[in-house]
Amino acid sequence: MFRKLISNLPFSPALIHDVGFYAKRLHGEEITRRTTLLFVALALIMQSLAVFSPPESANASSEQDIIRGGVSSLDDFLLRYDRNEDDIKDILTKVGIGRPELSALKPEKIVPNKDTYLLTRYGQLSASANEASLPYDRSGGGAAVRYFSPLDSSRLLESGYDGWTGSSPSVGWFGIMKANGGLVTQGLPDAVSPTNLGTPTAVKTLTAVNLTQDNTVIGNNPNKVQPLDKIAYTLKVTNNNDTSVTTRLSSNLSDALEYSHLIDGGGGTFSGETKELSWPQVQLAPHTSQERTFVVQLLSELPATATGQSNPSSFDCVMTVVFGMRHQASVACPAAKTAELLISQFPAAGIAANVIFASILLVTVLFFYARTRQMRNEIRIIRHNMNAGIM
Repeated sequence: MFRKLISNLPFSPALIHDVGFYAKRLHGEEITRRTTLLFVALALIMQSLAVFSPPESANASSEQDIIRGGVSSLDDFLLRYDRNEDDIKDILTKVGIGRPELSALKPEKIVPNKDTYLLTRYGQLSASANEASLPYDRSGGGAAVRYFSPLDSSRLLESGYDGWTGSSPSVGWFGIMKANGGLVTQGLPDAVSPTNLGTPTAVKTLTAVNLTQDNTVIGNNPNKVQPLDKIAYTLKVTNNNDTSVTTRLSSNLSDALEYSHLIDGGGGTFSGETKELSWPQVQLAPHTSQERTFVVQLLSELPATATGQSNPSSFDCVMTVVFGMRHQASVACPAAKTAELLISQFPAAGIAANVIFASILLVTVLFFYARTRQMRNEIRIIRHNMNAGIM
């Protein structure tokens, strides 16, 4: 259109009015593109801050972390190892990993699979869910227990976890996760004997009922649990053997209590440190069973806390309770959590990809802005020449 107007202008001077209208349109377009350039520049500044100085997660640590809050570097991990912080040296010595193997670790993404196990502080699952205990002696005296849990038991990061990997004669391939200082192994280490996995002598089952939603059995009802809903969990042990067995009823509530609080422990003892609700051991006669029931109530305002950086099952809009079997209840989380879930499904882009995209975007916006200014200046010159009688 611009070329057509200018080429016909010497033959039809009346077109100067159309040129004036076109000049006004270009002026408005220049303002729009100048504004676009301003916002693109601001967006690129914010993006550069996020890329080159990323924010720290508000949920970067978990009570399950072997080293609370994780480590910043391999040297940091080795320093904590030498200090035996959080019994990390005692634990790795029990497994069969020494300082030479740790010093030889190389930075690499730890990508989980179905046979990958992560060492955690407290038990969350059960022997039936392939969770194994690792008892060890503390150098300061006494004994303690940590747990190997399958990494595929929680939401996985397909891109993997930041950390370091290496090998040991006793363990084979292993990794140290940066976010929590936890040991990652391919399969269970030899230090975890088959007896640690244990075969349940009593059958354990778990059911949950939403007392607020007409005693609806959770699992059969697709509705999500809502704020202030009261959920009753029933733990049941059944002895199908012909001899008496002794068993202990307990369940870790750390995941469920992220969105709720315990209002009725059903006579059990709750540990504020381990978040475990337990009852004394019971002796079951042959072909008998016993039950224990506790009640939690969801918070009035469900948190929009980001999914755990070191514990992927933390604040994932699912309340998980395990007793012989895993029971999950979907939580009606705030809209912000939905946005987080959608964003987490986007492919991860590195610094190089972000810089290339930003450069292309900036060059494109600058080109169109400069082109509009050039055309506006050309029209101004043409109108001046027309009025001066040069054309």
